[in-house]
Amino acid sequence: MVTVQPLRQRYWLHILLFLATLLSTLCVGAKLQDDFDHNVWPFATDEHSLVWGWALADWHRLWLGVPFAACLLGILMAHELGHYVVCRRRGVQATLPFFIPFPSLIGTLGAVIRLRSPIHSRKDLLDIGIAGPIAGFVVAVPILVVSLLHSKPLGTISPTEGWPILGAPLIFKVVGWAFSALGIDAAAAHLSSTQLYLAPTAVAAWVGMLATALNLLPAGQLDGGHIVYAVNPRAHRLVSQLCVLALLVLSWNFWVGWMTWAIILRVMGNRHPAVPLQPGLGRRSRMLAATAPLMLALTMMTAPIAGKTLPQAFQDIKNAYQEWRQERAHPSPQPQSSPPTTPSKQ
Repeated sequence: MVTVQPLRQRYWLHILLFLATLLSTLCVGAKLQDDFDHNVWPFATDEHSLVWGWALADWHRLWLGVPFAACLLGILMAHELGHYVVCRRRGVQATLPFFIPFPSLIGTLGAVIRLRSPIHSRKDLLDIGIAGPIAGFVVAVPILVVSLLHSKPLGTISPTEGWPILGAPLIFKVVGWAFSALGIDAAAAHLSSTQLYLAPTAVAAWVGMLATALNLLPAGQLDGGHIVYAVNPRAHRLVSQLCVLALLVLSWNFWVGWMTWAIILRVMGNRHPAVPLQPGLGRRSRMLAATAPLMLALTMMTAPIAGKTLPQAFQDIKNAYQEWRQERAHPSPQPQSSPPTTPSKQ
């Protein structure tokens, strides 16, 4: 008989990372809320580069960031705890969530858990893989609905470089259509996403939807890759390769950032940890797996952030290189300094 030692959790590290992420998202959320309240494009003022300094200069400002931080961390926590709880129920050792603080536009890079023991069956793999996206999505949807009710028309506010123009997943449009059909008087009922000034909590919901879509990409060891392997282990490698190819197509036609994800997935590889092939999945499990492409369709965006396509990015690089060569070939003349004058003798 083999005795499996229980996993020792580093609680101090989980708490420290969570508190750092909480502080970071509170600072970002405070600035987002302040700009929203004053009808200013997010981070458009000079303080945007020092958002943490701005928020911490008066700690009372942090209260403004509570709704954003609570919604964002709530979605991320739900996603990771979805994985963790199912792991515990299926006898798979896993760490608690590691939150990742980062000085980004949202204050974090998300959260992860690590599996520390093998998965026993394809059914367990499916349930563990899909539990996170479902939990995060279920929490994000009501946050999105309430937040779109409080979003307002963009009006005369002009977008600037401080904050990107965000794309809208299908779920945003579905909620807007629902508002319109129910006769709800909200800006989201009759305006497109590009005409809306999203409330900070709606931005948190947007991040949650993007995180769900990225995790559900059917490749490698992402949640979507686990689901594909659970449904059809032999198809996992081919589907992973097709996913990378699809991301390259998206980067060429819509948003250059998909190239980064294609590279990440390619580096991660197409292999998947071995899981017993038998027993297979039952009918209920396959029906559960069918919710994954549905969630992916509702949350995926061809261009999460308005920006350049891959050909346009290549053209910018080419232009910059040509300008650099011209400067090297024809350097601008340096102004000659006049010789020092000596005082004349009287």
